[in-house]
Amino acid sequence: MSDWRTFLGRNRGLKLLALGLAVALWFAVGSEERTETTLNLALELANLPPKMIITSEVPASLQVRAIGPASVVRKLTQTRLVHTIDLSGYKSGRHSFSLGPNSFSFPRGVTVTRIQPNPLKLTLAVTTTRTLPIKPVLEGRPPDGYEVTEVKTRPDQITIKGPAPELADLKFVPTLPIDLTNISGSTTVATDVDFKNLHLTVQEQISILADLTIEAREATRTIPGVPVEARPRAARLSPSQVTLTLQGPGLRLKDLKPKDLKATVDTQNLGTSRRRLKVAVSPPSGVRLLKVQPDTVTAQGAK
Repeated sequence: MSDWRTFLGRNRGLKLLALGLAVALWFAVGSEERTETTLNLALELANLPPKMIITSEVPASLQVRAIGPASVVRKLTQTRLVHTIDLSGYKSGRHSFSLGPNSFSFPRGVTVTRIQPNPLKLTLAVTTTRTLPIKPVLEGRPPDGYEVTEVKTRPDQITIKGPAPELADLKFVPTLPIDLTNISGSTTVATDVDFKNLHLTVQEQISILADLTIEAREATRTIPGVPVEARPRAARLSPSQVTLTLQGPGLRLKDLKPKDLKATVDTQNLGTSRRRLKVAVSPPSGVRLLKVQPDTVTAQGAK
């Protein structure tokens, strides 16, 4: 009895009140209705060793089924919960982390009944680096009459890091698909590398640009019935028309008509004689002359 009096000492009334409140709270919580719920705990992986990478799929969170006093469980559902796994000292390979009720610091009275996934399995691998060329990947086609004649990326190579087995057989790094639809002229587009399902990252974040050279598709066209003119002196020509074979942008050639083309013979020194004269042709800008048939005509000078 004397021990209790010594313990209480000064402020005996306040201490007895606090003790009474604690006992009342214990009975209140202990007698409170219990409820069960699933808690989502964000998963954090800490202290990954240098030059190591996780190659297995890592869940974003753990689902923990717990039962406890309704007020306590309700407060837990309104709190951001985190579970951290310390990876310091782990080496490459597959590791299993078994999780139990004591793995979590929940308030007294809360019982864990189920954990998913459990065990948590992680695979670690040693990383290495390689510098590889960047290969642009094209998707779709330019509009009719246009074609891609050149594609270059800036930079043209990139240093990447990842698990050594994944890097060993790579010859290049592809870009994300570049859509060519509706592009009818040379342009520059921003893109990025595409690692697909590999566990790769760039050693240094950089912007990647693709320079696309898109031009009208080359074509060849033969146009008959092109009139031949005698210049500067009038003359009777036989034949008076020739057939031209031209090469150039398909869209440019498509709309050409015989009257749009110029074929002439030089009659400056013809006089009144009859001679074979060579046909000269001035093709439109951007168009090349491949053949004139016939390439000479008979000219009869006027008397």
